[in-house]
Amino acid sequence: MAYFTILNYGYFFRNIHYYEFRSSAMSKSEIKQESKQSGTVDESTLFSLLGKAHPLAILKEIVTKDQQSIRFSELQSSLGLSPNTLSRRLDELVEVGFLERTQYDEIPPRVEYRETEMVDDLTPVFQELEMWMERHGSDQLECS
Repeated sequence: MAYFTILNYGYFFRNIHYYEFRSSAMSKSEIKQESKQSGTVDESTLFSLLGKAHPLAILKEIVTKDQQSIRFSELQSSLGLSPNTLSRRLDELVEVGFLERTQYDEIPPRVEYRETEMVDDLTPVFQELEMWMERHGSDQLECS
């Protein structure tokens, strides 16, 4: 049920994706770089990223873990995503400053991800979305 609920978060954000506004003054890379440095994310970047498939499921998985960091392989097995999809989404989350990536010089290679303070601040949002899903349930949502 919890995994299905997370997938519906993505559905929820894809349907409010029309709120996305493009900044004509700055390029996407400039916006992302500024977000990372300032610890803030503009509305366009936030809705664009969260409107894609899986970022919310990834963030929820990382936030709810008891340990401080989580390995790529753990995320892949718990979410059931392909390595390419997971890698792309993790790179995007790191790029905007939601996650920190640590790569260890070991054989086999080991990469761990840790939430930043920005994601820590999103915990109440995840809790509210969870309550919203409990009230409205997946049976009331129609995916098109």
